[in-house]
Amino acid sequence: MNIRNLLENINIQVFTENENMATIEPWAISPGGFNPVILKVKIQDFEKAKKLIEDFENGNLDIEID
Repeated sequence: MNIRNLLENINIQVFTENENMATIEPWAISPGGFNPVILKVKIQDFEKAKKLIEDFENGNLDIEID
C-alpha cells in the first residue's frame, strides 16, 4: 500500500486487483507469489509511475507531496 499511496499523492489513479485477498486469506498473499495484490495505472501514467517506483526502490525518492 506504500506504493499505492506514493502514486496517488502525485495524482496517479491506482486500481487494485486481489486487494480483498489480503483480508480474507493474508497467509495466501506473498510479494509476487500466489494471489499477490496487483496495482494498475492508466497507460498514460505508466512511465511516470514506473520512474517513481524505481526511485522509491533505489532510495532516490525526492518528490513533493500535494
